[in-house]
Amino acid sequence: MHSIESLKSRIQSGEKIVGASIRMWATKADIEQTLEIRDYDFLAADAQHSPFNEENLANICEIGNEMGIPIQLRIKHTQFTYLIGNMLDLGPSMIEVPQVEDMSTVNDGVANFYYPQKGKRSWGPSRSPQTAKYPQRLEYADWWNAHGVIWMQLESIKGIVQAKDMARGGADVLSWGPNDLAFNREANTDHFLKTDDDCINHVLQELKGTQTTLCLRTYSDDQLARYEKMGATMFLDEASIANAPD
Repeated sequence: MHSIESLKSRIQSGEKIVGASIRMWATKADIEQTLEIRDYDFLAADAQHSPFNEENLANICEIGNEMGIPIQLRIKHTQFTYLIGNMLDLGPSMIEVPQVEDMSTVNDGVANFYYPQKGKRSWGPSRSPQTAKYPQRLEYADWWNAHGVIWMQLESIKGIVQAKDMARGGADVLSWGPNDLAFNREANTDHFLKTDDDCINHVLQELKGTQTTLCLRTYSDDQLARYEKMGATMFLDEASIANAPD
C-alpha cells in the first residue's frame, strides 16, 4: 500500500517496492488509471530525458500528495544537485540524480536534499508533502529529514564500484541505468564486471548490511520476476499507461 509516511522505512527494511513512471504532464485521470493496474508504491517523473516544466511538476505532485502517493523526480543533470532544494519545494518526495560517479555528487546531493542540521536545504516548502500536517518549521524539517528519499543512479562501472560508499554517504536508493552502463562496459572490456547481471549482482552484494536499496527499471512482469529472483526488492515499471505516448 502506497504511503508518503511509510515509504522510506519500507525501503530501508527491504520490503518489495514497485513504482511506475508517469509523464510530467499526467492528469489525475492518468494517475488513477495507472493505479488501477497495480497499487503502486510511488510514481516517478523524468526531467532528464523528457520535457520538463515546473508548473507540470507542481501539478502532478499536488495530485500525488493529495492521494498520499509519493512522487519521484529524476533531475535534468548530474551537476544540478544545487537545485535539489528548489525542485523539492515543488512537491516531490524523492529525487534521483542521474549518472553519479563521484562521492562529491553524493555529498552535495545529500546536503541540498535535507534541512539543517542534517543538510543545507533552504526553508520554503509550501508545496512539499505533509506541510499541512507538520506546519511548524522545526517539526516539518524533522519530518522531512526522516522521510525524504534520495536516489543516486549508477550508469558506469566507476559508479558501480562505489556503491557501498554511496550507501554510507547517505543514498537511500541506488538506481540502474542499463543503457549508459552498456556504453561504459563496451569501453572497459577488460573489467571483471562483464555483463549487466554481473553489475547488478555486485551492487546487491555490496549493499548487504546497509539500509540502501537497489531499484531496477523494468519493462515487463517477467523481467521484474527475474530481478526479484536475483535478490532485488525495488522496481520502477516503465511500461505504465500514464507514461505512454499521447
